[in-house]
Formats: sequence, structure tokens, C-alpha cells
Amino acid sequence: MDADTIEGGLPQVHSAWCLLISTLILALTVITTSTLRSLVRYSLPQSLPSYCLLDLLCGLEACVCSFELGVIIDIYNLTIYSVFLWILLVWRALSWGDATANPYSHLLRWQAGTQPAVQAIVRMSAGAAGALSSYMVLATLWKYELSHFHEGRALRISTNSCQDDLQVSMISGTFVELLGTLLCFLASFLLSDLPQLRAKPLLITCLDNAVVVGMVILAVDLTGGYFNPAMALGMKLGCGKGGHLQHLVVYWLGPCVGALIAFPVYNLVKAVFASEKKAMKMTRRLESLVKKL
Repeated sequence: MDADTIEGGLPQVHSAWCLLISTLILALTVITTSTLRSLVRYSLPQSLPSYCLLDLLCGLEACVCSFELGVIIDIYNLTIYSVFLWILLVWRALSWGDATANPYSHLLRWQAGTQPAVQAIVRMSAGAAGALSSYMVLATLWKYELSHFHEGRALRISTNSCQDDLQVSMISGTFVELLGTLLCFLASFLLSDLPQLRAKPLLITCLDNAVVVGMVILAVDLTGGYFNPAMALGMKLGCGKGGHLQHLVVYWLGPCVGALIAFPVYNLVKAVFASEKKAMKMTRRLESLVKKL
């Protein structure tokens, strides 16, 4: 292969330009949605409508960025994609605040008693609406075909042409999404509990999202590695031949169950390790006493 080409035969200069365009779109997206969220926070009183607007903007940002990340992975490889994904995840953790487009975040708040069921459902719907509107926003930009990889892309990912990311059975896919979400939560709980990291929230955020990126990479060839029902809804609803029921089971039921059982599972594992540690201490004390006798 020529030194001036990358995999697929695309010239290096051309692919670098395409990467620049995708980076600018990502930057424009996060700056615009962040500005709009700031306007909502400072212009409107804290109420359900303002919370819904914030969640809608989060859903829009998440899916627009994810669509454009798909362009980046086409240009280069998983390594470059992973770096961009990690940066975006850290940005969201630092900038979104209480707003979120992820449905199971609202379910967890309802489960904890900090949010009524009606409010949770309304906010979940707002985040989903933002996710579903992302295609219309990005397709408008793609029509200008500033990048080689934007040519005809809007048509290829429309619901009439797009392919399902699910490469395993519905049951296996549900388990993958459930397990991936569960492991992400467990890693987050563990990092927050480490004494060495308790005074370093930024480091926890960076490490936590590195784990999320790792989970996505592991699952990308199985289910797409979404672990976020709203994102999967905005990007893949209606794609493939699996139907809406399969989509809801794999990408909604799986992650939501994983999120809801994460804290009880973590407490159970923590209690088991604590009891084993206590038993080991008692054994050592008894051995010490025996030696003294």
C-alpha cells in the first residue's frame, strides 16, 4: 500500500480533512448545546418544563455526536474513535450537571425517591425526543458534503436503509447491554469508594469514562455497545429487520435492568468481601494467640 494512503485507499490528506470536518462538527455541537443549556438555566426558573428542555438538549447532543463519531471510526479506527468518545464522555460528565438524556438515570432517581414517577416519565420522553431529532439536524449538515465520508450518508443511515447493530440473538444482546451497563456502574461505585481517589473527583470522572469506553469497544461488534436507551433510540430505531420489540428489549430493558440492580449487586459484593476480610482478621488473631500459648 502506498505510504500516502490509509486503509481503504483514501489519501492521507483527504482523510485528515475529513477528520477535521468531523471534529469541527463535534465542537460546534457541544458548544451550541452547552450555550443553549446555559441560557435555559439562567433564563428560566427551575421547573419541569426547563428540566425537559435541558434533557432534550442532552439527547440531541449525545446522538449528533454519536452519529459523527461513526464517521470518525470510518475514517480511521477504534483507537481514534475511542479517544474522541472518551473526551466527549468526560465533557458530558462535567457540563451536563443534573440534566441527562439517559432514561435509567431518571428511573434511578425515581427508585431513590428523589423524583416522582410522572416527572421521570416526562423527562425520559424529553431526552428521547432530543435523541430522535438528532438525525434531522445532522442530515442537514451532511447534505453540504464537506467531507468525503458525508456523501450520501444521510440516506444510508435513514430508517429505510440503515442496518441493525445487533449481531447476536435478542437474548444474548439483552444480556450484553445489561452486563455492560452493570459493569460500568460497578466500576463507578468502586472508584468512588477508593480512599486514594475520594479527594480527586476529576480523576474519578476520567477513569470512570475510560471504563465506559472499554465496555463500548468490547460490545461494539455484538450490539453496538450503546448502554443508553435514548441514544440507541435516536440512532437505531427502525433499523434492520428485528422490529421495535427487539429494539426495546435489547436497548431499553437490558440497560435499565442493569442500572437498577447495580447498587444492590455492589452492596452485596462489598458485604461479601467485608465478611471475608473480617474472617481473615479473626483467623490471624487466633493464629497469633496460638503462637503465644
